[in-house]
Amino acid sequence: MTGHIIANLLIHSLKISQAKMFAKGPAALFLSKIGDKWISHEQAEFTHFNQLLVNNGESIPTTTDQFKQFTMLEEDGSTKYQPGDTQLFTLVKDFDTQTLFITKAISLAQKENWQELAVNLTTLLAWIKEQIALTQRFLGHDLRAGLYNEEDDDF
Repeated sequence: MTGHIIANLLIHSLKISQAKMFAKGPAALFLSKIGDKWISHEQAEFTHFNQLLVNNGESIPTTTDQFKQFTMLEEDGSTKYQPGDTQLFTLVKDFDTQTLFITKAISLAQKENWQELAVNLTTLLAWIKEQIALTQRFLGHDLRAGLYNEEDDDF
């Protein structure tokens, strides 16, 4: 499960970079102020989780093919032509997708009594939720507007 998280962090940081270069309007200003912080944080988490897993004898994705296989974030080069707010909301939805994997990984880490991993994942989850809330407010959305809802699975 952590392999998915690692791949999602890498791909998401690339998507943030793309949005920073191509978003227009208020979203461009938002991303100019916060985008580099997101990228820096996600790359630091990427490095940290890789090292944590390797230190514990776990396998990690290391090739482009593995990152493509493990990520659950969708990439589309045409996203750069969408309005800035749409690009920004796509990043929010990616953050939300990451929370699904992180929540499952926390449960697995606790079940395996791997507290160091569980604590680090919990910290990452809290940071991502903070970024979702911040960006949803900027976009003028309710906190969970347009994001995954478990009730959607009940059909």
